[in-house]
Amino acid sequence: MESIRRCLGSRYLVAVIWALALQVPTASTINIPEPTGPYQVGVSTHTIKHFNANDPLAPNNVSTAFLATIFYPTLQKPEDAARPYLNPETAAYYEKSWNYTSGVLSSITSTVQKNAPFLQGAVGESPYPTILFGPGGVGPPVEGSTILLSELASYGYTVIGLDHPFEQPFLRFPNGTGVYGIDVDLNNTQLLDAIYETRLIDNAAFLESLSIFVETLKAPINTTHIGVLGYSLGGAAALGSSYYDERIISGLNLDGSLFGRSTSANADIKKPILLLGNQEHHTGAQTEDITWDIFIALQTGSLREMSINGTTHHDFCDDTFWKTIEGNDPTTGPIDGNRQVEILNAYVKAFFDFTLLGHDSPILNGPSSEWPEVSYYNVSRAGSST
Repeated sequence: MESIRRCLGSRYLVAVIWALALQVPTASTINIPEPTGPYQVGVSTHTIKHFNANDPLAPNNVSTAFLATIFYPTLQKPEDAARPYLNPETAAYYEKSWNYTSGVLSSITSTVQKNAPFLQGAVGESPYPTILFGPGGVGPPVEGSTILLSELASYGYTVIGLDHPFEQPFLRFPNGTGVYGIDVDLNNTQLLDAIYETRLIDNAAFLESLSIFVETLKAPINTTHIGVLGYSLGGAAALGSSYYDERIISGLNLDGSLFGRSTSANADIKKPILLLGNQEHHTGAQTEDITWDIFIALQTGSLREMSINGTTHHDFCDDTFWKTIEGNDPTTGPIDGNRQVEILNAYVKAFFDFTLLGHDSPILNGPSSEWPEVSYYNVSRAGSST
């Protein structure tokens, strides 16, 4: 719960001129870190129709759709100039609530290509697994983790992030409709539990319709071999969904406190799990959050618990890079943001390479001279699940 509180400021409804999204980058603009893999990266957004009559945040508690954003490998090379990578409304919200100068986040660009062609291949098949991603509780939305997700896509993975309307500060659907979030009382534990359950419902609904969705796209997306990944509440929901779908092979939680079954006597997932967080909040002798301890004690499968020194909660989303441009967010840690990007990219990829592809990843098994910032607490070295 504390992880979610740290991820938010107060809600603001921000009016932003659409022309910002069309600005041509100038010499003063800054690009997000380029993906390092052999593929270029495409991105597309899709409306997933799903009726939920018990949505705790929707008007009259009824929602009819959520948003899926796909990051995927492509052979098409960028031809146009880099474009703003955040929706202007999203950028303006975080500029105000996370203490950045107006226009700073709006000016950050990316070469990730909107609606680029998929790789050639049989529909519903790929040698690379699919990763389902969940963003932070009530923000940032999926686009606020573009750096990590595009890195995975550049190595062949298809990463599908799910955003729930009214929970995130702002979402824009493919038809152009913009949906602002609402104020959430973070002291209301019953409401937070309900939001978490809504995440599980979204994940289950999407996975149930995945084959049809991929058939509609005519895309070579793996529908049978799936990893789950999430930040903050999204990390908790990633593990929560792992109990209920046999196609989910492994799960990774980035700095998220746990909810529901994961804190019960029935918490054993029996699948490879990585808990990667900040030392102060989750790991070590003086922790604020005991949910990881409860969960870890009951696992019988392969489990790894690690922390990254010098981080706080915001360093597990793109905010860790934003602070390198203008270090005005006091809720990030002292770790260099570019270094944190490299660490997240390395460890998240290593975990999925090992658990989904069977590739040896020694950095998962103990301290690494290359990454001395990473501390190890629990390492159960069971084999990969491939």
